Amino acid sequence: MKGVILAGGSGTRLYPTTRVMNKHLIPIYDKPMIYYPLSVVMMLGVRDVAIVVNPSDVENFTRLFGHGERLGMHIEYVVQEQPKGLAEGLILTENFIGNDTVCYMLGDNI
Repeated sequence: MKGVILAGGSGTRLYPTTRVMNKHLIPIYDKPMIYYPLSVVMMLGVRDVAIVVNPSDVENFTRLFGHGERLGMHIEYVVQEQPKGLAEGLILTENFIGNDTVCYMLGDNI
């Protein structure tokens, strides 16, 4: 099984915080929001994950997770150029998923 976590979008409902930070990187208690769905995927035993991000945030996510080495997993970043919805996020990860089953999660579900 592979994991796909959607972390794109602009987070307009959390403005003005999201003017300077992706909503998935906003701290919730003691860690960025994205850690919660990622930890669920890890508890399922999934170690191969794609995180769908917008172009302006690839560097921030890479700085946070690298490619997953510190977490004992492999993380790949898939860029969603335009916010075209959840289905496009899945379509963009088609090559990553291949013929595997997938755990598909939203990055802001905590």
